[in-house]
Amino acid sequence: MKPPAEFDAALLQGLVTLGTAGLCWFLFARYRQRYFLWWSVACTLYVFRIAAIIAFLSTKAESWLLLHQILTGWTALVLLWAALTFSRSADWRSWYGAALVFPVAWSFVAIYALDSFLLAAIPAVLFLSLATLATAWVFLRQYRISGSRGAAVLAGVLGVWGIHHLDYPLLRAQGAWNPWGYYLDILFVLAMGIGIVILGLEELDRANRTVRVRTSELERLSARIVQQHEEERRRVSLELHDQTAQVWAAVKMQLGLLREGAPKDMSVRLDRTLELVDAGIQSIRSVTTNLRPPLLDDLGLGPSLRALVESFAAQSNLKVSADLPAVMPAVAPDTALALFRAVQEALSNVARHSSATSAEVRLIVSNGALTLTISDNGRGFPAPGIPSDSTYSSLGLAGMRERIAALRGSVTFTSSVGALVTVRVPLTNAS
Repeated sequence: MKPPAEFDAALLQGLVTLGTAGLCWFLFARYRQRYFLWWSVACTLYVFRIAAIIAFLSTKAESWLLLHQILTGWTALVLLWAALTFSRSADWRSWYGAALVFPVAWSFVAIYALDSFLLAAIPAVLFLSLATLATAWVFLRQYRISGSRGAAVLAGVLGVWGIHHLDYPLLRAQGAWNPWGYYLDILFVLAMGIGIVILGLEELDRANRTVRVRTSELERLSARIVQQHEEERRRVSLELHDQTAQVWAAVKMQLGLLREGAPKDMSVRLDRTLELVDAGIQSIRSVTTNLRPPLLDDLGLGPSLRALVESFAAQSNLKVSADLPAVMPAVAPDTALALFRAVQEALSNVARHSSATSAEVRLIVSNGALTLTISDNGRGFPAPGIPSDSTYSSLGLAGMRERIAALRGSVTFTSSVGALVTVRVPLTNAS
């Protein structure tokens, strides 16, 4: 009967290794990286290996020793496969199958066919040591390529562990390390777990950096799309103003000349035609103003907002007021355009969906930011989960969010008495 301390040490080693297997499984479930899965498999095999040696020490049955030797070799191979998966060079090759067969074949020969302990142990120990050192080499190479600290820790731990395997025929099998060999293996497992945790943290950092980069790319793409959209609106506005409106003005002039010399009955028809032409010209002017307000380029944000409010009040028959600073702060063109579009979209939604009778546009400069609010006394925003045909979540308001987000600002939608849209832009990004 072996001393009880050996069983206690083996049990402790099994529990520590089982915890490491659970850690690897958690990291795999979190990050979905295959190497964490293979480390979990390797640690699980190691736990079964410890269970097999405990069973052998208890029963002296050679079948348990055979299973222990097989699982020892397979654990080393799965660790090597996990390292290859981590280094992104895990392509299955036919001789890998032969490597899996070797622990089975040699363990059977060593236990049931050989009488010499050294002859039986040395090939198995060399196989185990070479597989572990190969795993350390893969991690060392990956550390040199990527600078991964986790790979450096694992390379060092597995390198020392691989060399430590070589003492088995000389010391461990003779009982020299009993039970301290188990505690030394526990330290190796714990150190390997530390390396795996560092890899998990590096994976988290890599994922966060990827998210930040992609978020930045999306922000730039969104800003570029908004910019191109505005450029296209400006181009169409200029073409309507400089070409189409001028053509209609020329048509009106020609019709006026015809009217002067036309008979009375024809003059009545020409008057009606001139009215239609005037309506068409007015419609074109309204479209060009909506596409790109000239006041925004010529006079700035304050006058353009006042003009927008007055125009909206006249067209919608709603009572709309504007509360703007007497002295407007310096605002960059992109910011002025974004705030103008926000008011334009919000007032459009008020007219279409709120059933309001009045609205207010207010611009405040405080706490280092521009705060723009558009409120009404209508029915407010629909409650979450209630179907609605409104466009409070429409492309227009989504575009508002995108424009303001590009300025590092924020947009919020709330309901109290009516609806309230609040746009906030830091002055550092506004001027």
